[in-house]
Amino acid sequence: MLSGGTGTSKLLQGLSQILKPEELSVIVNTGEDVEISGLNVSPDLDTVIYALAGIVNEETWYGINGDTFFCYEALKSLGQVELLRIGDRDRATKLYRTLMLKRGKKLSTISKELCEKFGVRANVMPMSDERVQTRISTENGVMTFHEFWVARKASDRVLGISFDGADNAKPAPGVLEAIEAADSILIGPSNPITSIGPILAVEEIREALSRDCGRVVAVSPIVGDAPISGPARVLMQGLGHEVSSLGVARIYRGVVGTLVMNNTDEKFGPSSDELGIKTVFMDTLMPDRAARIRLARELLDI
Repeated sequence: MLSGGTGTSKLLQGLSQILKPEELSVIVNTGEDVEISGLNVSPDLDTVIYALAGIVNEETWYGINGDTFFCYEALKSLGQVELLRIGDRDRATKLYRTLMLKRGKKLSTISKELCEKFGVRANVMPMSDERVQTRISTENGVMTFHEFWVARKASDRVLGISFDGADNAKPAPGVLEAIEAADSILIGPSNPITSIGPILAVEEIREALSRDCGRVVAVSPIVGDAPISGPARVLMQGLGHEVSSLGVARIYRGVVGTLVMNNTDEKFGPSSDELGIKTVFMDTLMPDRAARIRLARELLDI
């Protein structure tokens, strides 16, 4: 599975109730990785690990459920306001990652160690051990994803997006092997621009998927003309894409063989077929665990 944060993590909760851990490999976006107060923060990796460990904060889909924020508040009182609100237990995860990186360990190795420590037996991998940074060009300058989305609430008109470092990035160890060995590959309902886009920007990953795109099934994160969550609308508009599941189909053309759309979007089926992408319709909303398991079962059926 290719994964960003919120939408795909919900689906992973469903899949983890059906599949054996060794049957599930997850390639995670690291384009949103950022340094905060000296910590190496990998938001999507942590969300995936926490979701599979059963401890993710399901109100925010970031951080650990029931976490405290004493350190964050203390820093704030000292005038050090952090871009992300990091909980105390979550901060320990990020501190561990930072310390291990300073000792020369690779991000992929550290991610495996964190999975072991949190009792996650699925194969969770960063897309690359090299740094890839999402940069959003706006009318008010170039921003990181978190500056654009968290600090400025996606209020700036988007002019372009780049994934700095992607041209030279290599897939993390095990990524290509997992793609090659997979019976099927699922792209979760994450933002196609800044959650899945950085993964596909790593050339060897995109080529591996494109060689046999009939195995690749994507779930659209758009219902009607709006994303289920996140800034996909303004990002897609800024890049000239139609904000719809058909727009998602056009972005994934050449990589995806089947696109799952919400069952209210059947009107887009014929146009998707013309792109060479088979369309399947399901209830893609996942408000609770039962819905996540139900969607996971239906996806496995196809």
